[in-house]
Amino acid sequence: MIKTALIVEDLPDVAEWLKQRLEDIFPDIVVHHAASIKDAMRHLVLPSIDLALIDLGLPDGRGETIIRQIKERKSETLCVVTTIFDDADHLFPALRAGADGYLLKDEADHEFTASLRGIMGGRPPLSSSIALQVLEYFRPCRNEQVQLTNRERDVLHLIANGLSVKQAADSLGLKPNTVSGYMKILYQKLRVSNRAEAAIKAVNMGLIDP
Repeated sequence: MIKTALIVEDLPDVAEWLKQRLEDIFPDIVVHHAASIKDAMRHLVLPSIDLALIDLGLPDGRGETIIRQIKERKSETLCVVTTIFDDADHLFPALRAGADGYLLKDEADHEFTASLRGIMGGRPPLSSSIALQVLEYFRPCRNEQVQLTNRERDVLHLIANGLSVKQAADSLGLKPNTVSGYMKILYQKLRVSNRAEAAIKAVNMGLIDP
């Protein structure tokens, strides 16, 4: 049951709109408001926060910072991003930070409310366009053309199989710095930011065997 919520939003009108959406769904909810990361940090002394609605563009930094802090201190809190940004550059860093959902503030009131209401049924609060992006990211994409050199493919295969940079370097007879350089190139070519994403995308694209 959602009894307490924290809204982290610097625009007063938007914060009030979010508060109204919460009160529509949870009539007895107690809603706290923070307009910055610094302000939000002060609210983490509260006995409990069942739900946090967090904007990504805050005056003193990005919302991922407070998501991480909440998850470290109150792991049971459901953290839902509420933002206008619907691109992968904002979506995936937020999910990696620990966000449990991602809602777009420019949705119609009834759509936004329906997404939040789904929490009570155990459904992840994701705007429909965001859910499609997540599905698209993990969908096999063997038609996408990414050209890898033999050495890049060797490095990718070893890293995807769990070897550290040093272990991969030893296996290939290279220096760790050289392998790190190959990893940077691979991240750029695959458009990912860590080795887990690189492994998943490489398998989906047929670049390496599962």
